[in-house]
Amino acid sequence: MHYLADHQTFDSTSALNAAVYEHIKRNTYDLNDTDRQALKKIARYAVKFSGAAHLKAETLAELIGKSVKTARRALNKLATLGIVKKIATTRKINGGKGANIIVILPVDDQSTMSNRGQAEKPTETTAEAPKTENEPSDSIKRSKNQNNVLDTAVIPADALKGALPNEIYTAMARYFDAEKIYKYYGILLRAKASVDRTIRLEDHAAPFVEAWHATIMKAKSHEIKRFDDYLYAGFMKAAWTVKARLNRGGSLMERFRKALEGQGSRHKL
Repeated sequence: MHYLADHQTFDSTSALNAAVYEHIKRNTYDLNDTDRQALKKIARYAVKFSGAAHLKAETLAELIGKSVKTARRALNKLATLGIVKKIATTRKINGGKGANIIVILPVDDQSTMSNRGQAEKPTETTAEAPKTENEPSDSIKRSKNQNNVLDTAVIPADALKGALPNEIYTAMARYFDAEKIYKYYGILLRAKASVDRTIRLEDHAAPFVEAWHATIMKAKSHEIKRFDDYLYAGFMKAAWTVKARLNRGGSLMERFRKALEGQGSRHKL
């Protein structure tokens, strides 16, 4: 039995993928682009034994195009947030420290909540796992008929159905897959939060959908150079529109309340 099988946390790759994207969704404000990329690369290497990968920090750094120090920092943040756990290993031959086994945790795994970010007791391994077995290259793609899916970056958009407000999901899914939808939905949330994070998208989706379509049309006609920046500005404007409406509604309700109180006072007289 392969040693990584002992650390497998999911029954299938589809369950692993769903957990990865749920982790990203729930930690929108805590994860930066490097953290998200690191998690997706780890997930790609954790396909064979769903959720477990034997991955060197140097290899992860190479995959995300960052320094080893940055890769370790991203991995430590993922561990601190309870998204992954690191299991230290020792080499059987010379007893030296081996590369960590990285385990992607199920969402809200209660067994790790009290020890977030802490490595488990070192596991003895026979040798460093060869790259061809546990660290597939980006070009490797397995079919769904083999109980695997294509690269985790190409999950279909409908994998997110129900996770986003329906109108916003529908608008974005017309153009992009799950990874891009998460990215642009994150931009929406950040823009909204900069104005008023209490705005409920379920109740006020229309201005944000309009901003989305306006940006798409501008991009199609090659009128903008920086899509993300233009989109952020559009979503921010939509948030201000909603906030203004809510404030006007609040003012009207306040005037109505005072009018009723005034009528009550006159009746008492």
